[in-house]
Amino acid sequence: MVKNKFFTFIFLLISIFHLSGQRLSETAYIGILTCGSGDELYSTFGHTAIHICDTNKHLDIVFNYGTFNFNTPNFYVKFSQGRLPYMLSVSSFNAFLYEYQQEGRWVVEQKLNLTPEEKEKMNDLLIQNYSPENRYYAYDFFMDNCATRVRDVIKASLIDRTIFQEHTTKDNASFRELIYPYTTSMLWWRFGIDLGLGMRCDKPASNIQYMFLPNELMNQLDTVNIDHESIVKTKAVIVKENREPLSKSVSPTLITSILCLLVMLFTLWENRKKTYFAWLDIILFTFISLLSLLIAYLWFCSNHYTTKFNFNLLWANPLLIYVWIRLRNSHTIILFIALGLIALPLLFFWLLPQTFNTATFPLMLLYALRIGNLIKQKRKLV
Repeated sequence: MVKNKFFTFIFLLISIFHLSGQRLSETAYIGILTCGSGDELYSTFGHTAIHICDTNKHLDIVFNYGTFNFNTPNFYVKFSQGRLPYMLSVSSFNAFLYEYQQEGRWVVEQKLNLTPEEKEKMNDLLIQNYSPENRYYAYDFFMDNCATRVRDVIKASLIDRTIFQEHTTKDNASFRELIYPYTTSMLWWRFGIDLGLGMRCDKPASNIQYMFLPNELMNQLDTVNIDHESIVKTKAVIVKENREPLSKSVSPTLITSILCLLVMLFTLWENRKKTYFAWLDIILFTFISLLSLLIAYLWFCSNHYTTKFNFNLLWANPLLIYVWIRLRNSHTIILFIALGLIALPLLFFWLLPQTFNTATFPLMLLYALRIGNLIKQKRKLV
């Protein structure tokens, strides 16, 4: 295994040397590889890479902008802040395909209809991007990822030709709507994503912005014509899908609804027995306090474009940290302010420029109920 990796490494070094030192032959072609969904969240949206093949020069390699190192110090902190360095890597074509064959994910190749000069220009751009000082970039799922990088390389490689004309209509889908079909079997991940994403995710995306998704880039390449000629020369499935679809998880909305119902029953029991379950509020307000800190962190401490201006911070707001600390000793005015903030998305969600996950509404009702109960408890103490 070590020997195979060594020879693969030597092969890639020789390939890069040939690419940077020689022109591509007339038989060379450049293809865009689009890969299907995987079982993990980071792979469920697919993948895009660039294939350069020149049999006359014994070149058959893939440029991959979606590479990261799990051993990066403070990996999860940097990822949450939008500061995790992704990089352009190079692998052999066979090694690239092997990974997707093992995972049972389909791979489609679109061979681009490029002039010899445009092939050379793309080749030069990729070699330049692969240099140590250029290969790393700050990843952003929606704005700067493996698919947008490939889109931009294609655009920059064309000579006296324009491939994509940007336009946005009111009927265009939002970023949130675009990713929803990919998370139908990952409802809890969708719930978490919706909690972390702000209102910027709900604006209509332009046709150019659609191409943060590999499938969208592939589909738009299929429809592009330049000078009455398709940019895609041929398209073929080179690896067929061979994986079982993921089973759907239990709906978060069902779980939060059951939780809300249980809290309502406990609250009714409190009022009937004229007691107070402090432990219940300690658990509930500990959770909401941590959630409010996480949402605030993603808004104010992250470089991610779509985690800003998050209206989830209305119902999961930092005032609830104060309520958690003091509970029945909280000032009444603070309790009323917190209750009013929760009421805004609960009662007027259709007026706010952000889509809320349906699982959040039982949580909003739950916390409104408990704050109302705290106000009632305070009046009893008085």
